[in-house]
Amino acid sequence: MMPQIGAVGLPYLCMPRIPLFIVAVALANFLVPLNSTMIVVALPSIGHDLGVGRAAAAWLVTSYLIAMAALQPIGGRIGDRFGRRRVLLAALVGFAVLSAVASFAPTFTALTGLRVLIALCAATISPNAMGLLRGNAAAGRTGTYFGISGAFGGIGASVGPVLGGLLATFDWRWIFAVNVPIVAVILALGWSYIPRDVTRRRAPLDVVGALSVGVLLSVAGWSLTRENAISDPLTFVLLAAVAGGVVLLFRYESGRPDPALPPALFRLRPFTTANATIGLTNLTLYGTYIAVPIALAGLPDASLRTGVVLTAQSIAVILLSPVSGALVDRFGARVPTALGGVCLAVGLALPVLLHGVADPAVLLIGMPIMGAGLALNFPATRIAAVDAAPERLASLASGMTQTSRYFGGMIGSIAAAAALATDMTGLPSLFLAFAAVGLSSAFVGATLPARITMSAEEEAEVEAEASPAG
Repeated sequence: MMPQIGAVGLPYLCMPRIPLFIVAVALANFLVPLNSTMIVVALPSIGHDLGVGRAAAAWLVTSYLIAMAALQPIGGRIGDRFGRRRVLLAALVGFAVLSAVASFAPTFTALTGLRVLIALCAATISPNAMGLLRGNAAAGRTGTYFGISGAFGGIGASVGPVLGGLLATFDWRWIFAVNVPIVAVILALGWSYIPRDVTRRRAPLDVVGALSVGVLLSVAGWSLTRENAISDPLTFVLLAAVAGGVVLLFRYESGRPDPALPPALFRLRPFTTANATIGLTNLTLYGTYIAVPIALAGLPDASLRTGVVLTAQSIAVILLSPVSGALVDRFGARVPTALGGVCLAVGLALPVLLHGVADPAVLLIGMPIMGAGLALNFPATRIAAVDAAPERLASLASGMTQTSRYFGGMIGSIAAAAALATDMTGLPSLFLAFAAVGLSSAFVGATLPARITMSAEEEAEVEAEASPAG
């Protein structure tokens, strides 16, 4: 029996004792979003010390997000081929070493380059941690464990700004140095308790396919995160070029013996449905992150009020994610996903109906309801996408869910920024539009099968395309 820690969660749910390898995976899932948000509050200090403006310093955040959006499918595919445990532990070591070096970076250029390399390691950690979870979770407990891991991710994202602000009061370089002891704990647990998995090297690595995926997704991410992206014709030219590149890539990958991105995976309806739902859900989430601070900007103590409102949403996500996972174990992914989309719609429409989109008290009613919707959606859709893929492609499938998440967030951020660029008169309409997107995610999620199982024909098609001939 695997070593375990005590029961986690609400007593009436009878949460099981948690194997220590799940704790290692959850801490890895904590580390990645922590480093996404921890640096934000230190950007002015970094810019001042290294002699760059705020716009340039913001690329420390943007470059991390683009790399995470672009590289997670490839990071997952490498783990599927070479062994998820081995690749995860190597990526954690790289993360710690690069973070230590970044804490001594002498110039902004050096720091940005190290930040991108750290993101490359992070893009490898997350999908392989989830792939290991899918392959080793006890029968009937996958949803619960995904929910616990998701809660740790929410905690990492939430405490990042607080921890970053605390460390930056001493020296912003501690924001990088603090990763070393955190990674040391994860490595100690991972080395001891993560089960060894099977190496799947059965054909030469599809280097061209892997590089093409990374380049196409990076160009798409960069085009969507540029200033005034929605009003610049170059954005649409770049996105059209990416779309053409994807068509060519799929044609190329269809003829490979062991492709980096098997096209047959995207012909599995539950997989594409789950990823579409993830994209829609995160469109509302990141759009809200832009809209709420703007809505409250004219009030006294606006930053504090904004923080309280968004924290209330995050607390709902953290507390309810394990509950959502338990619901997935009991009912499958369809019910929590559809219910989550309805909660998103209600939480976003309620402030409009109560005429309180700029009222913190009203938002404190709506945002936790939205948070409950996010908590219901996150574990369910990720489990649905991973379960829809063959087990040997679990890390790739997990990486694709994260890519869907990031790109949905980029689109939501652009939509909110464009709608509120000149004034706040469009704020109620924006909230209603996001509510409609949330409701759409409920309808899309409701088309998921009650239980995800691959037919023999589907599994044969994906395996034939993702395996070397003969």
